[in-house]
Amino acid sequence: MKNLPEIWNEFVNAGNVDSVCSLYSEDARLLATFASSPIDSPDGIRGYFEGFTSRPGAGVQFDEERALRQHTADQCYLYTGTYSFFHGEGDNKQFFPARYSFLVDEKEDPKILHHHSSLIPNS
Repeated sequence: MKNLPEIWNEFVNAGNVDSVCSLYSEDARLLATFASSPIDSPDGIRGYFEGFTSRPGAGVQFDEERALRQHTADQCYLYTGTYSFFHGEGDNKQFFPARYSFLVDEKEDPKILHHHSSLIPNS
């Protein structure tokens, strides 16, 4: 069975904004990779993903070797690791390595409660 971040990844890569948004709780907070302020509303989350997925060739690729799932509370889990956002096509494809954390309530209808994503600084 796939975990919620894996499902999120599939929906983002398919450009399916409705399905991506359905994974977030009504009061979720998104600290998005390409946004300067926290996003605290369903409309804000929708607008963010509409903008990202509208770019040609947009998607996300998880680094499975760095993925970690930790139990935090009753049926709540913290997923952390790294992934790369990308967009563009052919020689114009750009990659943006980032780190992530998803706090997920995995009760009957699993939802993302908090999602933080930030670019990995150049060393």
